[in-house]
Amino acid sequence: MPPTTDKSRYTYTTLNRQLEGLVWNADLSLQDAGEAASQRRQAINEARASRPRTAQIEREIMIAVIVLYALILGSFAALHLYGGHVLEQQSQAAQADATAAPAGTATPEVQQ
Repeated sequence: MPPTTDKSRYTYTTLNRQLEGLVWNADLSLQDAGEAASQRRQAINEARASRPRTAQIEREIMIAVIVLYALILGSFAALHLYGGHVLEQQSQAAQADATAAPAGTATPEVQQ
């Protein structure tokens, strides 16, 4: 019995040899590998040329994030200080009320 050959495998390798030297383009069309390589080099050069502008934008974004972070921390610090100031004033007012009350009346601290 003669050995059987896999027809799909034979077709694939034949097609593969025919397409050697061709590459897929961005729009899914085949083009010559040399042309694709030159287009790829051109795209890389354009990307490198626009890189300094991109790096500047990234730097500006990082500075903006740091400034916003500092503002948020400053806001929380200001609220903390303000809260401490308000609580101190309230405790001083309560002490003043307690000392100003007549001797015969009971204050909330004394009722405990």
